[in-house]
Amino acid sequence: MSLTSLKNKINKRVRISDYRSDFQEIGSFIKKKRKELNVTQDRISNGICSISYLSKIENNQIVPNEFYVKEIMSKLEVNESFFQKTLDDKLYLNNMIKGIFFLDDELVNDTFKEVEDIENNLVINLVKLGYYVYFNIEDDNQYVMMLENLVTNMNDLELLSYLYFSSIYFISKEKFKTTLEILFLCNKISINNDYLEALISENSYLAKQRLLKKNCSHDDFKNAKEVYNKYHNIKRVVNLSLWEAHYLTEENPEKAIIIVKKIKESLQDVYLHDFYCLVKAKILMAFNYYKDSVLSLNKISNDSNFFYQKMILLYSICKIDNDQGMLEEIKILLQDYNPDKFQLKHKVFYHYLLLNNEEDLKEYLRDIAIPYSIEIDDYYGLKKYTRDVMDICINTSRYKEATQYYKKYQKELDKVDRLMFT
Repeated sequence: MSLTSLKNKINKRVRISDYRSDFQEIGSFIKKKRKELNVTQDRISNGICSISYLSKIENNQIVPNEFYVKEIMSKLEVNESFFQKTLDDKLYLNNMIKGIFFLDDELVNDTFKEVEDIENNLVINLVKLGYYVYFNIEDDNQYVMMLENLVTNMNDLELLSYLYFSSIYFISKEKFKTTLEILFLCNKISINNDYLEALISENSYLAKQRLLKKNCSHDDFKNAKEVYNKYHNIKRVVNLSLWEAHYLTEENPEKAIIIVKKIKESLQDVYLHDFYCLVKAKILMAFNYYKDSVLSLNKISNDSNFFYQKMILLYSICKIDNDQGMLEEIKILLQDYNPDKFQLKHKVFYHYLLLNNEEDLKEYLRDIAIPYSIEIDDYYGLKKYTRDVMDICINTSRYKEATQYYKKYQKELDKVDRLMFT
């Protein structure tokens, strides 16, 4: 994706006076057609619905019942086949958004199966993109790139959906600065959709936290949580709260543990349960409650997505306790373990833990850990590794070299500042 090209297309985007733009929103089409025929709302709604209901349909304030749409279209002398496809396409997209919003795997899967064989359709391709990024399937890339060329043909709902789905894609690639740039473009779109606005706010919160822009992320967190609570979306509320606790662990573990205590394990699915145990273990470790931390980690199963992180945290605790026996056992267990690409950040940290010699550690931080943290926009890791390498330099009286590492770190922070305030 070319961000410059995408920005230009959105900035120059205008509605085209054909079916793709005006008619995509059923309400807009009804209103335009009625005015073309020079008939009143009273005449069209008579015998079908109230005038106020028709007014809400025309202003896209409600999703109308299909029966009413067909009756209204009949009075407007519009052939049913002309608008039925539009209704179906919009329903598919709304169902995909709803499935992602509620983390409803079944709805996401079922919606995809209904459109899987449909080709050369912008809205259907958007639905497919939503499916691919939700389940992190490799085919997502072709749809992100292909749909970028069709931005000018999208209505507001489609464009907002495309930008949100693209943000998920770039988060999965650990390109958080790019994610944030894409999410900033959402501000140019005037449409009210609670589901998408909350999901966009959540991704914005996660991206800003990852880039250490904590103060700028508070409104995003608040907006997302308010909508999740409004729709009783417990899964999203719990997941968002766990991320909040995770990011607070280092700077404010007291607040983080309060958040975790409010979360009821009985409300969690397997993924959220394991995430909960991992976050809780990290917080307990911050309080030096190592035994309690181990107990929490032991609740994470060996086939969990968090298994690798669990073992690395156990290794950290054993290293603090100088438990050589357990350290060797964990090394043996992990020596043949191949983490997927989403866990490479943790692999880098694990190898960092394995090093004891100061010069070897410094070389590893300089050549591997710091460059990789920059590559994947992991500013938490960058901050830690920069601090550690500076400590080594200062301990060996290499003050100028320590300053150089600090300047490099500050240079990365400045990139985010320019992104945030341009």
